[in-house]
Amino acid sequence: MISLCEVRESLTLGEIRFNMPREMTVLEGINSLRSVRKFKSDPVPEDKLRIILESASKAASGSNTQPWEFVVVRDAKMKARLKEPMLRTWLERLAGGSGMSQRMRDVYDDATEMLRNTEKAPVIIYCCIDLDRVGKSEEVRYASIYPAVQNLMLAAHALGLATCLTVHGSTPTRGEPEVKKLLGIPENVKITCLVYLGYPAVRLGHPKRKPIEKFTHYNHYGHRVLSGF
Repeated sequence: MISLCEVRESLTLGEIRFNMPREMTVLEGINSLRSVRKFKSDPVPEDKLRIILESASKAASGSNTQPWEFVVVRDAKMKARLKEPMLRTWLERLAGGSGMSQRMRDVYDDATEMLRNTEKAPVIIYCCIDLDRVGKSEEVRYASIYPAVQNLMLAAHALGLATCLTVHGSTPTRGEPEVKKLLGIPENVKITCLVYLGYPAVRLGHPKRKPIEKFTHYNHYGHRVLSGF
């Protein structure tokens, strides 16, 4: 349960009232969110999981269609079965790559290790969209699910949990048909991504990002100076 000694105020999501950690503001959460690939074996409490999913559901979506479907997997045996097609297709992709930098090789090694240990992650969440409840254009579809995924990850972070967003199981070349069959996901529901969730086994500092001057343009592409506002 969330400790009362760690809180300042309360918030109601749906029918659940819970205490917000006093250390975490929205901006602090955004600026300290990291992808974590190593998790403790501790289970994720039911109340925290519900808060995370409720937070995801508060996101914007095209025409407020709310087309998301979240498949939450906690059963270790099912996670082990799901791992097989995802790991197989991932290793096939790696085998076809060449000229990879050492940095990317290290990143991919970490990603492979996490995937090999999928059944050890306390929770994995397949984030899906119901194609019958969202516009036909691809851009609207993905714009109607990824804000919810970001909410999910930020809420988890605020509650002391860690996440890692992946695209394993989200396309035919990443094992989606087999994953959908194992989970009983119907034809009209598309997997868009997979989020690993649990308590972090490692503590990471703030993410390193380029300064905004490197990628921000004002009024016209190439205008780097903020003026006229």
